[in-house]
Amino acid sequence: MEKMKKEAIADSIGGRSGVTTGDGVDVRIAALFDELTESERRLAEVVLEAASDLSAFTAGELAARADVSAATAARFFRRLGYESYGDLRRSVRDARTWGSPLYELSSAEQPADFARHVAQDIENLQRLAAELPPASLAAAVDLLASARRVHVIGFRNSAALASYARGLLAHVKPDVRLLPLAGQTLAEELVDLTADDAFLVFGFRRRPPALRDVMAAVRDAGARILLVTDASAARTAHLAHVTLRCPNQGASLFDSYVAPMSLISHLASAVGAALGPDAERRLASIEDLHRRLEPFSPTGRRLPRG
Repeated sequence: MEKMKKEAIADSIGGRSGVTTGDGVDVRIAALFDELTESERRLAEVVLEAASDLSAFTAGELAARADVSAATAARFFRRLGYESYGDLRRSVRDARTWGSPLYELSSAEQPADFARHVAQDIENLQRLAAELPPASLAAAVDLLASARRVHVIGFRNSAALASYARGLLAHVKPDVRLLPLAGQTLAEELVDLTADDAFLVFGFRRRPPALRDVMAAVRDAGARILLVTDASAARTAHLAHVTLRCPNQGASLFDSYVAPMSLISHLASAVGAALGPDAERRLASIEDLHRRLEPFSPTGRRLPRG
């Protein structure tokens, strides 16, 4: 009987949006999020926010935080493919997909293997290609291409992604700004926002609470928001007009950012193609300035000025 019950749960979750019983709870929630009821969405957000420390909470405590009944919580966990909340907690503990680097290092059962590391990156790229909705990708390109100004922001690990995105987009589009500027607060940058502006936000875990405050202020100003994030973003994603989620599971201590880096390159190229002649003229002007400001011969010797 118990075996039949497990098989029924596996059948119920398998095949929906590519979700399998081996996926983490963040992936399962992301795949089913659009189908969830309002109360289930509140509970999903609470689960995602508490994900790094689920063992500290009972099912009743999570239900109370989300203002849902215990029965709703039980149905929600079963809908995700777990027999019970205890099954979910064991799954998170065993998978360790939300652990901090310190936890991952202290609990590692084997040293990091480079082949496994590369294989995980390849899997993330394959999942990105298979799971990213084409309509969302097209909407993201249109949002960036049509904006008068693009502001790019990211905190913690996302800061490196934001810097890379700004560098690529600036090749094909004018007025692409990386925030915050050194020595400045965000208030000076947000005060002049209009509906013609776009915000490209990178919000990979762990996201500081201030990120939601920034996005709320941007949305209140009427600017559009493109969020590039992972499967764990819930409340943050609600503030975005377009959300692109990237698999970022690492093979050992740290999350992988190969998939978002690939997505950034594609977005910048697609924006350039959408802008057409304007992007071509900008790239040509940049090349002219390269030759003027960096007049080096192929051998590396500086050429004499005429």
